[in-house]
Amino acid sequence: MLVETAFRDYGKAMLGAMIRFCGDEQAAQDGVSHAFAQGLAHKRMLEAMPEPAMRAWLYAAARNAIVDAKRREARFLPFFDEDAVSAYADTRPGDPGGDAEALLQGLPRELGRIVRMKYFESMNASRIGLALGLPSATVRTRLRKAMRIMRENLQE
Repeated sequence: MLVETAFRDYGKAMLGAMIRFCGDEQAAQDGVSHAFAQGLAHKRMLEAMPEPAMRAWLYAAARNAIVDAKRREARFLPFFDEDAVSAYADTRPGDPGGDAEALLQGLPRELGRIVRMKYFESMNASRIGLALGLPSATVRTRLRKAMRIMRENLQE
């Protein structure tokens, strides 16, 4: 199958799948465009593949382009939004929000960021991993470590 034909046949379906994957239409469009540009760069190899293999390669190229772009974006995200933290944590003594903020302050910066993303922004491990350029298993491990540290700090 020709790469140009694949674009016509798979383009819309790939775009829909990539929007579902990342939740960002612009990033999905960029990923699909990048995949087909890579397809044209590797035209000879792709056209020698059976159709299912070519389709899988193109989908993987789009997904990888999106993940790479999100990782690059994550490098420029601020540590946390001060306004968002103040919305979640009231600093009055004895208030659960204030206690939570005090516990978060006792964490290393990297762990505090993951906890905020998980519990203040309601992000799952996959989304946090995508934003920070980490595998989701690493995110879950770091969340467990952060919870252990906060539990120890709470007992002190």
